[in-house]
Amino acid sequence: MKIAFKIPPVSNKSTDTHLLVEAGKEDISFLLFSKNPFKIEGLFSYHFEKNLFPSVYIEDVKSTIKEFAALHPSNISSCSVFYNFPTSTLVPLQYFVEDEKEKMIEVMFGYGGPSVCFQENVKGYSIKNVFSLPAPLYSLFTDLYPNNKFAHSTSYQISNITGGENLLQCIVYSGSIKVLLFKNGQLQITQYFDYVTPLDVCYHLLNVAERFQISVSSVSLQLSGMIDAGSKLYDKLYKYFLHISFGVSPGVNVAEDMNELQPHFYHHLTALALCV
Repeated sequence: MKIAFKIPPVSNKSTDTHLLVEAGKEDISFLLFSKNPFKIEGLFSYHFEKNLFPSVYIEDVKSTIKEFAALHPSNISSCSVFYNFPTSTLVPLQYFVEDEKEKMIEVMFGYGGPSVCFQENVKGYSIKNVFSLPAPLYSLFTDLYPNNKFAHSTSYQISNITGGENLLQCIVYSGSIKVLLFKNGQLQITQYFDYVTPLDVCYHLLNVAERFQISVSSVSLQLSGMIDAGSKLYDKLYKYFLHISFGVSPGVNVAEDMNELQPHFYHHLTALALCV
């Protein structure tokens, strides 16, 4: 497991601390924050190797929590786990059948070993988000944080988008991107894509825009996650998209040690934390 960011919160704080975990197939982040007023206190973010066995994933996560007391359940007031596994699909309410959700996931993504399957409403939309994740990893977070509230991050990310613009939202992870496209304010697609080079990312975004007849000269491309304005990836995207911005949650206070990071690196996490 490789470290992307490691910023522990200031010790001996008197305010309550809450934990948000975004757990994906190859990335995991722990965001620590306080409420009333809302403030980001710390961030731990890691990358896993591709095709990692669940047992190794579990041991790495346990080791991280053991190493940093701030992540221990006894030191937090609440825990929200947002699963970010790509085995997720949106289903219109009129076509959703509870007893068929496991079969639907297996048909779409194949059998990936023992798993648990869930469904949840997407606020503001007449759709269900049906998703699955490896059973050992679900048990891991249930054991570590018994009272955690969990959901799939996509459900909340869709609901957080407002307005009638053409928006292409791209969250960059270590080896994949998550894309959400809105055309005239209406959701068109949410999908994960693996990438190796910056050109791969460009191809996926251009292909999505073309498939849904969105002009790259007019669509707003909002970026967050593992990208910055000085990267090769940004340079490639800038050649094709005229309107690029970094996602920022306005008015959010951060601890002094967090000032060294650009807010868009963890904007997708902040946006989720503001919902819990």
